[in-house]
Amino acid sequence: MLYVGVDQHKKYSFIVSKDQKGNLVNQFKGYHADKDAIRNYFLALPKDSVVALEACGFAHWLGDLIEGTGLAVKLSHTTKTKAIAEERIKTDKLSANVLADLLRINMLPEAYRAPQDTRDVRSAMRHRLSLIRLRTMLKNRVHSTIDYLGIQQNFSDLFGKTGREFLAQLELNKPYNSIIESCLELVDDLSSRVKKIDASLRLKLKADSKARLLTTIPGVGLITSYTILAEIGDINRFPNAHKLARYIGIVPSLHQSGQINHSGRITKQGNKYLRTAFVESAQTAIKRDAYLQRYFENIRKKKGYCVAIVAVGHKLVKSTYHILKKGCAYRFRTANNG
Repeated sequence: MLYVGVDQHKKYSFIVSKDQKGNLVNQFKGYHADKDAIRNYFLALPKDSVVALEACGFAHWLGDLIEGTGLAVKLSHTTKTKAIAEERIKTDKLSANVLADLLRINMLPEAYRAPQDTRDVRSAMRHRLSLIRLRTMLKNRVHSTIDYLGIQQNFSDLFGKTGREFLAQLELNKPYNSIIESCLELVDDLSSRVKKIDASLRLKLKADSKARLLTTIPGVGLITSYTILAEIGDINRFPNAHKLARYIGIVPSLHQSGQINHSGRITKQGNKYLRTAFVESAQTAIKRDAYLQRYFENIRKKKGYCVAIVAVGHKLVKSTYHILKKGCAYRFRTANNG
C-alpha cells in the first residue's frame, strides 16, 4: 500500500508516493494536457493505495480520473491541513510530500467530496447566481448613471413596468444614453436566461420530495431549496445541527480568555452559498412566522438588524437539519412558545 500526495497546479501536478515508513517510492510530474500519462501513473500503483488531493476549484476532474483507475481519493481541507502541517511537519506549504505524510500518519483533515450528480447541480445553481449578480451590477450601473446626472426618481423598482417607461422617455446626451440602453439590454438578456433556468429547475423540483419539504420553511422557495440540497449534499455527514451551522459559517466566533468566553460576529468561514441562501430566506421568514418575528425583534432591539437577521438564519439552518434528517415538514410555533 502506498500513500500518494498530489500537489496540483493549473497546468501540471507533482505527485509523490511513499510507503508506510515514509520512504519515497517514486515521484512524477504530470502535465494536465497529457491525461493519459497521468492515468497510466496511477494505474501502475498498488490497488489499495490512497491518494490525497488538496480541495480546490479544479481538483474534481483529477479526482474523477484517479478514481477511474480504481484508487481511493481523499480531499484535504486546505485551512486545517496547513495548520497541522505547520505544527507537525514544520512547513506551511501544502506540497505533495506534506499531503502524503499526513495521509500516512492518519492526520489528513478531510473535506467532503460530493458525488458527480451533486457537483453538477451545484455548478448549475452557482451559474444561476453569477447571472443574477451580473444583472445586479448592471442595475446598479443604471442607478449610478442617473444619480450622476442629477435625475430624480422615486420608483420602488426602477426596473419594473413604470420604471422602465420612465427610463425610456429620458432624453440623455452621449455617452449616457448608450450606457443606459446597453445596460438595459443586458439586464433583459440575463433575466431571460435566469427564467429559462428557473423553469427547468421547477419541473425537476416538483417531483423532489426533499425540495418540497424544504419549501415548508418560511422564506424558502423551490429554487432556494435546490441550492440548499445541492450545497449540503448528504445531510448524514453532519452529526448535529450545530455542525451544519459551522459548515455554513453562520455561528458566532468564539474568543476565550482564561475562564471567560466572548461571542463575536459570525465566522464567515464556510459555504458562502448556503450562508447567503439562509440569510436572504430569513428576511422573508420574519414576515411569515410569528415566532421568528418575535425572536428577531428581541435581538434587534439589543444588537441591531444584521445580528438579528443572521440569528434567524441560524434558526432556519437548525430547522433544515431536522427536516432533512426526519423527513418532516416545518413546524410553525406561536409567538409565545419555542
